[in-house]
Amino acid sequence: MIYRNLIGQNHCSSGLIGMSDAGSGKQVKESKSSERKNTQMSLIFHLIFLCSVLLFYSCNNHGKYDFESSDEALNEYDNLYKTVRSQETCNAEQLASFINLWYECSDTVYKFIQKDPSFTAHAGLTMRFDSITDSIRTRLMELADNFTLSDVAYVKLHTSIYGQDKELDSLKRHATVFFSSLDSIPVYTGNIRDLLADYSEFLLSYKLHGVHSEDALLRFIRMEDFFFRSFLASIDECSALGMADITDMTANICDSIYKEASNGKIKADETITYMSMRTGRRLLLNAKVCHEKLKRGIVKDSQYANAYLWMMLQPYLSIDALAITMLTPEQIRLMTDMAKDYPAIISRLDSKHLIDRDVTTKIPNQLIRLYISTI
Repeated sequence: MIYRNLIGQNHCSSGLIGMSDAGSGKQVKESKSSERKNTQMSLIFHLIFLCSVLLFYSCNNHGKYDFESSDEALNEYDNLYKTVRSQETCNAEQLASFINLWYECSDTVYKFIQKDPSFTAHAGLTMRFDSITDSIRTRLMELADNFTLSDVAYVKLHTSIYGQDKELDSLKRHATVFFSSLDSIPVYTGNIRDLLADYSEFLLSYKLHGVHSEDALLRFIRMEDFFFRSFLASIDECSALGMADITDMTANICDSIYKEASNGKIKADETITYMSMRTGRRLLLNAKVCHEKLKRGIVKDSQYANAYLWMMLQPYLSIDALAITMLTPEQIRLMTDMAKDYPAIISRLDSKHLIDRDVTTKIPNQLIRLYISTI
């Protein structure tokens, strides 16, 4: 079998593990960045925004809040809402700044009011906190208008709550070395049906026997990555053959690995780190292949055009805050570059009558509002 030979050639590296999430079979379901004007009016607009931020932080010393009561803390949280509400328009940089302020302020305020003896006695404090939170979220969603995919990428890349977590640095460095090594493994170029048969057999073996150690997890991620990249190399042919069993088994294995980690059989912090990096890698590898086909106009029909477009958009929809933090500089550049090409790709597909332009041009706004709704 294909994978038996490859396993013998690639032994595990000490201390490195990998993690699987849901598989690749969900493939067929459903410009540039906005120019920042350098005019006088634009400068004035940015100055007004910066002043509003400074006003909000006027009571804050180096980002540290000093409350004397729960009412004072909630008033400060409400001040943030008033600052956001006062904005008439908002670009990507400003939205990212507001989201980061929101993270910091909401977290600090909530931790403070939790210490209040009345916090558990009645729901008044929580209700007011939740009301302000909903108001901020609603207003930010209203401000997120006429956003491009580049704007979506910018906001997601600059608003991860794990961005300043230094404890992740060491884990990320080790994981980056491991995932970089996977690129040296050549993909399978033989018969596609044989590839999918071996892919299924490989997954079935892990589904039946499980992953019970870090070494086994590393072996799994190495081989699974080989099969996934081999699939991408022949994505047109593979998609036509169907991959539901591969999708289901990959998801099942992913669930079992999570259970092993939660039971302490595999280190939880390493599992989460490697899972996040694997998620970002898979989504971006898939998106890159689809992006290149769309950019070069290599699409058979409307069904393939829409499927590839949807897969290209997946990183901007599905990569979460932790996975964003785990992206390498090369992956960040890829995510940014693909977003810049989105308007041109839409125009090309529309000129060939392969997509609904009215729908696709609204997708970035929907993505950014969906992202805000999850905060």
